[in-house]
Amino acid sequence: MAGIKQIKRPNKRVREVEEPQDTWLNELLDDYLAGTMHAPRAGVFYPSALGNPCDRYLWLCYHGHMVDQPLPPTLQRIFQCGSSLEDRVAKWFDGLKILLQQEKPVRIEVPPISGRIDFIIKHYDYGNHPVELKSINKTGFGKLKKPKPEHSLQLQMYLNMGDYPMGTVLYECKDDQRIKSFLVERDVVEWEKILARCFKIQDMIALPEQCTGASWCACKQVGTI
Repeated sequence: MAGIKQIKRPNKRVREVEEPQDTWLNELLDDYLAGTMHAPRAGVFYPSALGNPCDRYLWLCYHGHMVDQPLPPTLQRIFQCGSSLEDRVAKWFDGLKILLQQEKPVRIEVPPISGRIDFIIKHYDYGNHPVELKSINKTGFGKLKKPKPEHSLQLQMYLNMGDYPMGTVLYECKDDQRIKSFLVERDVVEWEKILARCFKIQDMIALPEQCTGASWCACKQVGTI
């Protein structure tokens, strides 16, 4: 039986006990950051709203019936992380001497669509070039083989409104700061579909009854009009 004493049993994993948190500070910060997410201004289509496939939501936004919603502190922190990311990327582009403009407004009157392009850079291959910046978690980042449909659509609007042949959606992973970037070519046919949807919403007299968006679509916060 030589050597049996040398076999070591695995150590039992010791469960760590979570220490008491500073609830005063947690609550103080949450109370400070909690706010209101105001409904979009009526009479204008915004690229972020057009990225939602739900016509009911888009109708509510355009016709001024979308309601203000609570802005939880966690979501406020997510928005602020997005702003910090934009500031960091602006410094990169500026350091590379390719930043031409940040938060460039774009607008057309018929139908009324208004938005802001995150960045215009001087691209090596394409000249003046829009870049739409997004952050995404590790799971979503790993699945990315092309831009998410709502992000591609948003950039497509900027390409057509600003008359750019090509643009880029740039993603940063929230968990480990890896990046992916995808080129998006200007598509006139896709743009015509976007315009047709806007005209359809403008012509609708009654609110669509059914939500055709995701389970979290904000139109569910509004009842009948």
